[in-house]
Amino acid sequence: MPKAMVLTKTGSTDNLEMRDYPEPKADPGTIVANVSLCGVCGTDTHMVYGRLPVPMPHILGHEWFGTVRELGEGVETDYTGKPLEEGDLICCCLGTCGKCWFCHNTPGRESLCMNMEVVGISGHSCDEPPHFWGAFAERVYLQPQMPVFKFPKGVFTEKEMVLVEPMAVATRAFKRMQAGGTDSAAFGEGIDPSQTMVIQGAGPIGQCHTVTANVYGMNNIIVIDSIPARLKQAKKLGATATIDMNEYPTTDDRVEAILDLTYGIGADAVMEATGVPAAFSEAFKLVRRGGTVVEMGHFTNTGETKVNPHVDFCNKEVDCFGDWGYSRFEYRTAIAVMEKAKKIGVNFESICADVQPLSDLPNQILRQEQRKAPGKIAIDCRKV
Repeated sequence: MPKAMVLTKTGSTDNLEMRDYPEPKADPGTIVANVSLCGVCGTDTHMVYGRLPVPMPHILGHEWFGTVRELGEGVETDYTGKPLEEGDLICCCLGTCGKCWFCHNTPGRESLCMNMEVVGISGHSCDEPPHFWGAFAERVYLQPQMPVFKFPKGVFTEKEMVLVEPMAVATRAFKRMQAGGTDSAAFGEGIDPSQTMVIQGAGPIGQCHTVTANVYGMNNIIVIDSIPARLKQAKKLGATATIDMNEYPTTDDRVEAILDLTYGIGADAVMEATGVPAAFSEAFKLVRRGGTVVEMGHFTNTGETKVNPHVDFCNKEVDCFGDWGYSRFEYRTAIAVMEKAKKIGVNFESICADVQPLSDLPNQILRQEQRKAPGKIAIDCRKV
């Protein structure tokens, strides 16, 4: 029987154990896939430590790719119309209900769906057949509402394909940053490639932001972090400057550094990708008047921070956008961004810093929690 790493209760990585479940079968409209690699995400650590409640027992894992094992009746193509067959390399996006108020009234913002289904996150205990709701397993069961994308043959390495989900997060945030519209940048709103973007955080998501900004042609990309190895990686991915928080330990120090790099103006756009509440309030100090802040680092409640509505927001006339995940549109864009990155010589495979077997997932979750990896940790679910 195929195996899965199961979280039996929250609080410790000791509560992750390997279990066997019956071989899943593809129902009409569904797909059963063999999981190849699955990335370890901060969201996984939040679920393990109880900061993001999920039903127990639970199979984690949502940053995955794999191969088609079985196509259910009626499944013939991926979301873009490419024909599917057994053995094809695929990934999938979150699925929406298509029925709630948000699906009807904000169709382009699928992550607002009140009933969305996400592999490894949604409200399914693995006690519920067909059991394989998450991707830290040898198999994964894809529901009919989940858009599936087929990878082009021979284009990406395995370490690149496992990054499609975090790249979708980055492309979604970049689109939010452009909400003012690049065409309106000449009138002082939105952004364009001639401007300066600051990325707070050089973890895997911050690194994906750096690649995305590079592909979109941003002229100045400044990355802030406290881990030198991550900053070195950001430079390789296209950052034009980095700020080491060990050398610039206070907000005032970092503001001064940004002003020095922007001729006293400040950043045109700031992307918060740390998940640290204080970074959000700092973003308003780093951004110029009339600039843009995108907050996408807080997928769980990690606390509060202070923002002065007058000094930080209104007086500077800052555009501020929240970002919650992605949609099928960003998955499609992410794959295109990844292809373009390869064409211009960006070695984004290096974001995936390590690959370990499924049996070692507890240690890798702990490593993620302690921020000890320079980049993305991936789990090879074929090695149990």
